[in-house]
Amino acid sequence: MLSLSSVENECEAKGITLVLHPAIRRAVHGFEESFSLGAACYLRGESDGLFFLPLEEGYARLRFTKRWSAAGHPILRVDGASPEDLPRIQAAVTAGKM
Repeated sequence: MLSLSSVENECEAKGITLVLHPAIRRAVHGFEESFSLGAACYLRGESDGLFFLPLEEGYARLRFTKRWSAAGHPILRVDGASPEDLPRIQAAVTAGKM
């Protein structure tokens, strides 16, 4: 079974740092296999970089983006695709619904 550590290991092997908000990290628990597959496909250029994270009420869209740190290191960043996604994820995690 794929896990979040699988994504981190794949990123590390490519010299990329995985960056995601702690609430997203907690929310992905239980959906790690599909998240890992989505990240791997994005890193190979085979997807648009969207991941639909199931929440109790619908989905939150996460977006994978490749960026560079201020020091010039490659980053795979995972953010909410819209401004309301992260607050919805944080609320679900805080309420214990993740």
